[in-house]
Amino acid sequence: MMTKNNIKDFIIDFFKESKIKEENGVLIISEVRKEVEDFLGKKSPYKLVFDINSHDKIKDSELIMQGSYFLLALRGFLLDKGNASIQKIVITPEIKDIKIGNYNITGIEQTNISYIAEFNFLTLFQYLNEKKQELNKIFIKGKEVVELDLNNFTVKNGVKEEIKEVDLLNEYNSSKKILLGSVNKEINSIKKYLKTKLSKEIERVKNHYFKQFKEKDEEVERCEEKIKLLKGKLKHTYYERDIMILKRLIRESESRLENLKKRTYKERLLAEEQFHINDEIEKHSLSVKGNLINATLYYYPLFTLNVLDKGKSKKIIYDPILKKIV
Repeated sequence: MMTKNNIKDFIIDFFKESKIKEENGVLIISEVRKEVEDFLGKKSPYKLVFDINSHDKIKDSELIMQGSYFLLALRGFLLDKGNASIQKIVITPEIKDIKIGNYNITGIEQTNISYIAEFNFLTLFQYLNEKKQELNKIFIKGKEVVELDLNNFTVKNGVKEEIKEVDLLNEYNSSKKILLGSVNKEINSIKKYLKTKLSKEIERVKNHYFKQFKEKDEEVERCEEKIKLLKGKLKHTYYERDIMILKRLIRESESRLENLKKRTYKERLLAEEQFHINDEIEKHSLSVKGNLINATLYYYPLFTLNVLDKGKSKKIIYDPILKKIV
């Protein structure tokens, strides 16, 4: 389940292209895209609060908590409309800020453009009567995960004309594999819990039908004993009326004994037992659904450095985000 901090991060990330400010624990979102306003059915600014007391005090505020309409609407928008947005990381490094081995850097110029993709996945785990959600943010370059703190950079809306056509399919496929590794920890934890609970429920079902089989066997014995007693009593009965009653009781008991001994009765119990075991297995299954809720392409400049290496001049390409030669 998403915590209050997770929810707040999710909202800030969703409205990153809008104007956001926080006052006394209230998030105020303004200058929201018309497409989002239309989907939510309400014009910005939005006053978002995270506890019921603030909601009661602040007029026209939206209460943000697990299951609230506003939060569900944001997720619905992302699931329906989620596309890759483009952001530009503005970097203007100075020679003194770059440390590359023992090179003596004599010059620097922008040379090319590089990219990092960000994928946000919302994973839903559903089992028994429980629902858990997990939000995963993955920054990836090629097939490698990148640790990227955007607070350390100036980021602004990108211009499509500044970049070439970029195919993020490889990055997307790589991010899904990374996501799987992350959610597998949660999956294994839930499966372990479900396995323990399922074992107890199957044991309960088997114990119930064991008693049913035992009761059936005991009833056969009781019925056979009753027939034996009735027949013994019949031998010592002389009145016609009592003889007729005893013969009728013997016929009824023999008929019941025949039904009890029929194989179909045991087969029915076995079928019922298997049905309830299968039902418990179904109840204790885990459903995992993952959705890409949005993707962002960050582009930034690479730089050509003029360096002296053992007295010889040469050029190297420097990645300012990865802080290494490429």
